[in-house]
Amino acid sequence: MLDREKGDCVVCHALPLPERQFHGTVGPPLDGVGSRRPAGALRLRLVDPQQVNPQTPMPAYYKVDGLHRVLARYRDKPILTAQEIEDVVAYLMTLTGTTPSSSGADNVIPPPTPAASVSEGRRSGYTYLSAENQRLQDDEFANPGFLWVEKGRALWRQEDSVTHKSCASCHGDAAVSMRGVRARYPRFDARSKKLINLELQINRCRQERLKVAPYPYESEALLALTTFLGFQSRGLPVEVQVDGPAQPFFDRGRAFFRRRRGQLDLACTHCHDHQAGQRLRGEVVSQGQSNGFPVYRHTWQTLGSAHRMFAWCNASVRAEPLPPGADDYVNLELYLAWRGQGLPVETPAVRR
Repeated sequence: MLDREKGDCVVCHALPLPERQFHGTVGPPLDGVGSRRPAGALRLRLVDPQQVNPQTPMPAYYKVDGLHRVLARYRDKPILTAQEIEDVVAYLMTLTGTTPSSSGADNVIPPPTPAASVSEGRRSGYTYLSAENQRLQDDEFANPGFLWVEKGRALWRQEDSVTHKSCASCHGDAAVSMRGVRARYPRFDARSKKLINLELQINRCRQERLKVAPYPYESEALLALTTFLGFQSRGLPVEVQVDGPAQPFFDRGRAFFRRRRGQLDLACTHCHDHQAGQRLRGEVVSQGQSNGFPVYRHTWQTLGSAHRMFAWCNASVRAEPLPPGADDYVNLELYLAWRGQGLPVETPAVRR
C-alpha cells in the first residue's frame, strides 16, 4: 500500500500512519474502513471501482482489458496481483478504529486563498502556489523564466547569415507587433485546415520568411522565442476562438481531456475538474490552466512547453505520450485555453 510503483494509497487517502507526512484528500480517509465495509466491497473497489462509481478517479488495480494507450512496460499487467489484492483487503479489514492523526489533519496544507489570476471561477495555477513561489514569479530579476525571455529577445533580432533577415525585419518592435498574439493562440489555420499554435507559427515564419530550418520542438531556441513572444502579452486575458472552423478541433481537444488513458485509467478531467483544490500527498491539485506556458517548473529545473506538460501527465498515469507538436496536443491546447478564457497570460510562469 505504500509502494509508489504499486499505487501508494497515501497519495490519495489518509491512513492511520502518523509517521507518513502529507496524506492525500482525493479519496476518503481509510481509518475505520474495516468496520464500515465488508471484505467483498473493499475487494470490488480495488479490482474495478468503476462498478461502484463510473466517475471515480481510483485506478482499477486488477484491470488489464479496455485500457487506452498504456505504456509498453505496463501493458497487459495489472497494478496488483490477485494475492496482493487479498493482502491489501486483509490489511484494510484491520482498520476498525480511528486515531487522532489518521485523518492527516496535522499534515494538511490548505490551498492558498485566491487573490489574483481568477476569472469567473477559473483559477490560474498561480493561486495554488506558495507565497514564496508567487513572489518568485512576480520578480522579473529572480524568475528563472526570464533567462529564456532574454534569449528570445536576442533571437528576435538575430539576422540569418544568408538572407540577412530577422524576425524584427518583418515585425519590428515585438512589444508593439506581438502584443496580444499569445492570448489568441492556438487558432484555426485556413492553409493547413487545422489548428496552429505559437510554436508552429514561429517555425512556419522561419521556413517561409527567413528560408531557414525550423527549430525542433522543445529546443532551447524555440522555447526562448515562444517565451519572449508570450511575455509581450503578459497580463492580457486569454481570448481564443473555438467556434466556426475551430469547433471540430475544440471538440477533439475536449474529448481528449475527458478520455481515460494509461494503466491508471485516468483522464485529465478526473484531477483538474473533479479534484481541484484537493491534495495528492503534499501537492495541491490545480485546475490545470495553461495561461502561464511556457513555464519554469521546479520539478524539471528548466523551462518547458504545454506539450511537455501534457506528455509528463500522460506518462504519470502510465500512458504513452504523444510527440510534442502532435495534432491531438494542439487540439487539447485550444480546449485548455478556452477553459482558462479570461485569465491573464503569465508567461513565463513558475510552477512546482
